[in-house]
Amino acid sequence: MNAIKRFVMNHIDWVLFVVLTGFGLYVVACRPWGFDLGAAAGLAGALFGGAALLLGNWINRANERFKAEQEQAGQVEKLKTLIAAELVDVACGLMDAKRLVDAAIHSRRADGSVADTLDMSPYRPRQMPFTDSLGTKLLAVEKEAIDAIATLRSNLAVTRQSMDEITAGTSFGLLKATLMSNGLGHDMTILAEAFSHIAPNRKLRLQNAEPELVTEILKRAANPI
Repeated sequence: MNAIKRFVMNHIDWVLFVVLTGFGLYVVACRPWGFDLGAAAGLAGALFGGAALLLGNWINRANERFKAEQEQAGQVEKLKTLIAAELVDVACGLMDAKRLVDAAIHSRRADGSVADTLDMSPYRPRQMPFTDSLGTKLLAVEKEAIDAIATLRSNLAVTRQSMDEITAGTSFGLLKATLMSNGLGHDMTILAEAFSHIAPNRKLRLQNAEPELVTEILKRAANPI
């Protein structure tokens, strides 16, 4: 019922056009209330004239709605492009951090020399100032994208805290390194999910390799060692 009401209110000009046109045809065909042919034709002409004005008004409004929808879609795409740029920056930082941690794990497993402390401040997950500043504007994108970004923010905050603890002197043993690697892999998986909604076709070139979908790169890099 509500859907019908919304349709009528959004297309009231078209509804009135149909009503007036139908009534005009009825007057011409049936000549109610004892109208003679001339009176019926005059009334029908007035009804058809009003219907024509309403039809023109409905067409103009439909065009305006279409243009507004197109502009809105264009703004959303621009918004996604800017968000995707920040997500690429985050992705590069996470992959650098995971390579560092995984190298330390390989070295420890091979009984190599690895310091018990590590300054991870250069590898802290990068911020997303533009995305974080959007506020309610972020509602323009799909709900799934918003959920993925919110989850990513939360997980990156946890990862930053863990890195800060290591930088502050927490022993960077094999267990800690493995937990960090798994955490970074989880961050990448969530980031890949965000990309699948924001910029599913975004590609990234790594070193001398051919450009590849960021989602595929992240999923591969997220695998535990």
